[in-house]
Amino acid sequence: MRSVPAGHAPIDFNVVVDRHMSKPARYLGNERGVLARDWREAWPAAGVRWCLTYPEIYEVGASNSGHIILYSILNSVPGQLCDRSYLPAPDLAERLRLTHTPLFAVESRMPLPAFDILGFSLSYELGATNILAMLDLAGIPLRAADRGDLPLNHSEAPPLIFAGGPTATSNPEPYAAFFDFFALGDGEELLPEIGLVVAEARSSGLSRRELLRDLAQVPGVYVPSLYAPGADGVTIEPLEPGLPGRILRRTATPMPHYAMGLVPHIETVHDRLTVEIRRGCTRGCRFCQPGMLTRPARDVEPEAVIEAVEEGMRRTGYSDFSLLSLSCSDYLALPAVGVELRNRLAESNVSLTLPSQRVDRFDSDIAHILGGTRRAGLTFAPEAGTQRLRDIVNKGLTDAELLRGIRTAMESGYRKVKLYFMIGLPGECDADVLGIADTCRSLQQQCRDIGRLELNLTISNFTPKPHTPFQWHSVSTAEFRRRQELLRQALRQLRGIKVNFTDVRLSAVEDFIGRSDRRLAPVIEAAWRAGAGLDAWFESAERTHTAWTTAMEEAGLGGRYRELEMGGWGSTETMDPEQRAAFCRQPLPWDHIDSGVDKAWLAEDLERALAAVVVPDCSFDGCSHCGVCGPELGHNVVIPPPPVPPALPARAPASERVSRLRFGFSRTGSLARISHLDSVRLMERALRRSALPVSFSGGFHPLPRLQFALSLPLGVEGLGEWFDLEFTELPERLDPQATRRALQAELPEEFQLLSVSAVPVSAPSLSQEVIRAQWRFLLQAPAAAVGPWPAQDGWDGAIADLLQSDALIWNDTDKKGRPRSRDCRPALLQLSRSGEGPTGSSSPSLRLDLEAAVDPAGRSLRPEQIAQWLGERLAIPLEPTQVQRRSLVLRSC
Repeated sequence: MRSVPAGHAPIDFNVVVDRHMSKPARYLGNERGVLARDWREAWPAAGVRWCLTYPEIYEVGASNSGHIILYSILNSVPGQLCDRSYLPAPDLAERLRLTHTPLFAVESRMPLPAFDILGFSLSYELGATNILAMLDLAGIPLRAADRGDLPLNHSEAPPLIFAGGPTATSNPEPYAAFFDFFALGDGEELLPEIGLVVAEARSSGLSRRELLRDLAQVPGVYVPSLYAPGADGVTIEPLEPGLPGRILRRTATPMPHYAMGLVPHIETVHDRLTVEIRRGCTRGCRFCQPGMLTRPARDVEPEAVIEAVEEGMRRTGYSDFSLLSLSCSDYLALPAVGVELRNRLAESNVSLTLPSQRVDRFDSDIAHILGGTRRAGLTFAPEAGTQRLRDIVNKGLTDAELLRGIRTAMESGYRKVKLYFMIGLPGECDADVLGIADTCRSLQQQCRDIGRLELNLTISNFTPKPHTPFQWHSVSTAEFRRRQELLRQALRQLRGIKVNFTDVRLSAVEDFIGRSDRRLAPVIEAAWRAGAGLDAWFESAERTHTAWTTAMEEAGLGGRYRELEMGGWGSTETMDPEQRAAFCRQPLPWDHIDSGVDKAWLAEDLERALAAVVVPDCSFDGCSHCGVCGPELGHNVVIPPPPVPPALPARAPASERVSRLRFGFSRTGSLARISHLDSVRLMERALRRSALPVSFSGGFHPLPRLQFALSLPLGVEGLGEWFDLEFTELPERLDPQATRRALQAELPEEFQLLSVSAVPVSAPSLSQEVIRAQWRFLLQAPAAAVGPWPAQDGWDGAIADLLQSDALIWNDTDKKGRPRSRDCRPALLQLSRSGEGPTGSSSPSLRLDLEAAVDPAGRSLRPEQIAQWLGERLAIPLEPTQVQRRSLVLRSC
């Protein structure tokens, strides 16, 4: 096995990520659950080195359950090693370019080119621009054709680049030029198989192309360089004998146990434990691509779900958990599982959330299990405003069922409900658009006897997706705008309604990319170079839309963008059945991707849509003969509902204030790069894991009665900090040292509990006890600073002048941006030199000790202020580094 090449050493993390970086904890790779390794030994010992590269910022990627499950599975396979990387925020991306540092993996800190395989998640049509940004930051050629043919065991060979996820499985052709291969469908079994093939090829010294040929034989792997458009310019055909003509996606059994792999130290988008209860959906909504691409439906055994949640909450310390499925309500065991979990976790102060649910299955049992100590909102998706249109799209929801579900929610105490609707659906007319407002009005009126119903509406624009019965439909941006305005006018007449409309420009670009072919590669690259990252939609939608449309025009595809080649609903209705059948038999760019659903069945379902015929759910009714079920993809696995156990009464967390302990602690090393709020969150989760008898506050959101003496600024090590914690047990039954040991066992090594002592519950709050803070830090000039470094007598004079000043005015702004001015001189108690900075540094530095008073409001001095005042006196810009708050002095000490 090769060792780390000279050009592939770990990056100098402290140079690239410092305390001035926005949320530097994103890049630490030290989450709870990370396997402790000696990377110098693990790296050369691995047969294959993966990096799962999520093309979104950390807060999004780290809360993606699929990303964490695959990471955990790969690290459990002998001989395979997996690290992670995320799209850097703009400040880190700029730093990487300025320092000529390649993008790196968060745990090993190895540059991405050092890995054997980089796996990207392609979960939506516009995500490819973020992938190109990551490849560029890593210094890897954007296009697969430019990555050469060196074997992977050559030190200069770039890694294999692949994509998985729903968009990659749906239609990989627009992105084919950028990837060596695609992993289609579920990855739990597929990725370890890929790893075995790659490990064998590395040890055998196979060339890149030879390895790709071997990978093309793995079921579920599509290698675009071995395929090309045929004579009709659309149909994708293999270039060599022995390759499958169509590539069948993979399916796997859900593995809920792997969902508890990592617990981030910072707040993420979905900051909770997520456990999958059902994979796949057979409802047959004709607009829904996930429902077609994830068949058959596979339920998880109820006991496995209960065990995963119980164990996951114990191991993670989360206060919330979510049960995940495309349609949780179709998991028939949900009421029984939910009530059992509520009963078992009744004293744990946790809450359950569910994604969007089927309103027709929402009942009192489901209403009971939702929430907990904190009740989250409810979300339903009627999709269309009239019964006729819901029948066309096969939603399987009646007006009576919608009303019954909303009334059940209100009778269970809910007063705010979120509803998802779409406009632009095939067959929609103005009456259907106005039907959304009529539906909202009717729901409010018919629920008035219960209370006032407030509705939050999200109105999205229908975009046709491959592998659905509506894949032959086309949409109009101008018509979207007209219908949005029509609905806005109708909704203005209603009270108690908030509405959010999706940007029609975003929908148009999504549609064009999602149903395109290989001709789109230059468009994607040009749009990325013009700044069309996904985040840019929220910063400047007009600029980003212009980047995409300009790229389309330059590629000669502007006309195609303005008028898609596929037929619209109106033109489809005018055809006779034979003409429609011939139209639907025309080749599509994604026909070589075998989703399991027959294309002929999709065309037949389009006929049923034209007749507004509803197809029942094949998980619970007869088979619809879509073509999925069989030996390759499996069959529907529907677990009968177990009996619902008696529900125990809800119990508020213990809130008695019986005893208080005061802990001295240090927070050092990488944990200095997490914020104060994230430190509080870290401590709260540790307390949950410890199962100590902690006292909780009351109210809607009960929290441990935990108080830190004074928040630590980001990037500062704390060597002598304090926090108080209140308990529900009597002092004589609460052993302080045993409590400290129990809590320490749940904390990271860099968060050390140094001391513990009992404090009367009636004693003043800890924040009122802090009187002084003692600091030590280095001062150095920025790299771009001009001028000589001051001599020792210069420093002494500046420090003396500072100490002798009558006033030290600090001007800044408050949280609302209003200017303010404060005299900080009373806070300056002592300031002295404590020696020169470390030898061998590229720039001179000086170490200072500072002692500052802390007033009752927690105001004091910061090293940044001392740096500015000394810099003004020495006529040189200064910045503090290696900042430590060595102790907080308490009044009672």
